[in-house]
Amino acid sequence: MNGMNFISRNGIKALVALVGISVVGILAQRYVAASPSKLAKVDSRPRVEVEHPRRVTVVQRLQTNATLAAFEETDLFAKVSGYLSDVRVDIGDHVKVGQVLAVISVPEMENELAEDKAQLDSKRRSLETAERQVDHNKANVTLQNLTLKRQEVLFKGRDIADQTLDEARANADIAKADVGVAEANRAFAAAQVNLAAATVERIKTLLAYSQIVAPFDGVVARRLVNRDDLVQAATSTRTTPLFTVQRIDTIRVFCEVPENDVPHLHIGDSAIVKPYGFEGKPFVGSVTRFSLRLNPETRNMRTEIDLPNPEERLYPGMYAEVSLEMNRRPDALTVPAAAVGSDGVGNFVYTISDNRITRLAINIGLTDSGRTEVTDGLSKETPVVTTFRAAPPPGTAVRENS
Repeated sequence: MNGMNFISRNGIKALVALVGISVVGILAQRYVAASPSKLAKVDSRPRVEVEHPRRVTVVQRLQTNATLAAFEETDLFAKVSGYLSDVRVDIGDHVKVGQVLAVISVPEMENELAEDKAQLDSKRRSLETAERQVDHNKANVTLQNLTLKRQEVLFKGRDIADQTLDEARANADIAKADVGVAEANRAFAAAQVNLAAATVERIKTLLAYSQIVAPFDGVVARRLVNRDDLVQAATSTRTTPLFTVQRIDTIRVFCEVPENDVPHLHIGDSAIVKPYGFEGKPFVGSVTRFSLRLNPETRNMRTEIDLPNPEERLYPGMYAEVSLEMNRRPDALTVPAAAVGSDGVGNFVYTISDNRITRLAINIGLTDSGRTEVTDGLSKETPVVTTFRAAPPPGTAVRENS
């Protein structure tokens, strides 16, 4: 009895397994019958990234190094020799135009000035005497002429002798000659006064040189002397200045523009200046001037940017990085720079036409911030493969992945 139950249970299990296998077979048959149409719909073409051209502003930029310099800088030398009796400024001091920076003591020149002034006073008195002598002689001429006329009248009446008339005539001639001599003496005295006056002015000018003054508003950048130092008047062999004064309310930024970029450079082009090691925002200015000549050794052109420096945060001698925006083109049609290829034929991009890679010849302009300007050969509606190097060869069937 137990044996029959065991056989019966095993038979039921076998029947269930057989039914299960049949069901699985039927489902597999239906799947196999349906799967060929589904597999036929799988697309094996490679996908490529595409992008439509965009209109943006592009700028031709030049990154270069620059040096900062004072707007004006002057070395101050001694024009007279002597000892420094006073030094009134030190490095870093702000000075105004005409302010006395140092005084050179020249007592012998002061004595010479006093002597020359005394000589001038003496010459002036001599001139006054000469002028009075001229007036006196002119009056004598008038008197002698009147006397001569009277003598001539008397002579006609035979009231005087010939000798008396001759003496009157001689006296008149002598008086005229005396006037000429007196006028010559006056002219000589006037010349002596002018010479003495010029000597006095020369000494005054030299004494004025004993004061070293600031030529403009600025800052003392160098002081190379101390009080009681003996200074010599500057010559070709004495070239050490006493002070150096710099004007730094405006800073000159000097940079060199390569020959290839010179045709695109214009006065007023935007410039961004960032001194090395400087914390904070960069300084924004514009091209102020350039030399209009290229250095024959470097083939670069000296270019200057003037930066206002009212807070004196910029110092002469700083080194900086300059970015020049030389050719701004708004609303330029652009594509990713990686999309543009180049070979012996010219520049090109890959586009998709009829689901196949197609080469399209283009003309390009500026490249800025990862985008290249297309000046001809492309419309805004044409999709462009974003990276030409990653694209399949032309003619390959592809799918867009935009």
